[in-house]
Amino acid sequence: MDTFTSNEKCNFSNRNFPIDIHRSEHETLGVVIPQHWHENFEILYFESGNAVIYCNSTPIKVTVGDLIIINSNDVHSCENTSSKLVYYVIEFDLSFIYSKESDLCQTKYMIPLLQNRILFKNQVDSHSVLLVEIRKLIAEYYNEEIGFELLVKAYIYQILVLLLRHYNKQTISEFEKERHRKTLNLLMPVLSYMDCHYTDKLNLKQLAAMANMSTCYFCRIFKSFTGKAPIEYITGLRLNKAIALLKENNLNITEIALQSGFTDSNYFSRQFKKYKTISPSLLQKNNLQHGNFPKINL
Repeated sequence: MDTFTSNEKCNFSNRNFPIDIHRSEHETLGVVIPQHWHENFEILYFESGNAVIYCNSTPIKVTVGDLIIINSNDVHSCENTSSKLVYYVIEFDLSFIYSKESDLCQTKYMIPLLQNRILFKNQVDSHSVLLVEIRKLIAEYYNEEIGFELLVKAYIYQILVLLLRHYNKQTISEFEKERHRKTLNLLMPVLSYMDCHYTDKLNLKQLAAMANMSTCYFCRIFKSFTGKAPIEYITGLRLNKAIALLKENNLNITEIALQSGFTDSNYFSRQFKKYKTISPSLLQKNNLQHGNFPKINL
């Protein structure tokens, strides 16, 4: 398998080039990409390890060589399930390939893509010819030979053609796109609040009010976008905090439960085993004995 080397993440503004490719490594289990969404188009290429990508409420198990396509405004997150996870993030604004000249290509492909009206399947077969083009793109980006910007742009066009031919999921109307965007904007402050205050006592009525929705409608919309009920989502945040605390080895189970937002250590242990398939005490014991965590199912 090709391995590419890179320095620190190159931001668009720092490089003066509207595409960013960076390599990420993680040795900690749990959430490595918090749930979020953005306007940019994104491709994730997994070099080693195993993970679960949650994209628009759908869990996708990924392993070495897999590709994940993140459409503009797709709600997504990533949980590491292995001892070492390595992946590349390829992110760019679709206006990067847009031309000011009006022609058939612009009308038929570029404008619908830019308007987020053409959507691609999120999961790509690891044996796809698309993977070859992704590796070429990454190598060209980091080699930085003269004219690499032109070739990077050419690879982006080629990748989009392959996606259109083999992984085109649907075309949505402008009305549907705008409705989706408005709902995301309503949920964004709620998710941000939950991420910062998951150790507090939260209730559905309070969260629904933040989104200006009824409790029933909020629960339905929240699950349709995240794949989890609000309470389940909060529990997940607390359990991932608990995993981090278990690695420190200087707290007992009751202290970890309280610092993670649980008021009852027995309930915490039951929830931990339910979602992580191992008890927190056993996980802590394994860490003390071996200095690392066994693979657990997230």
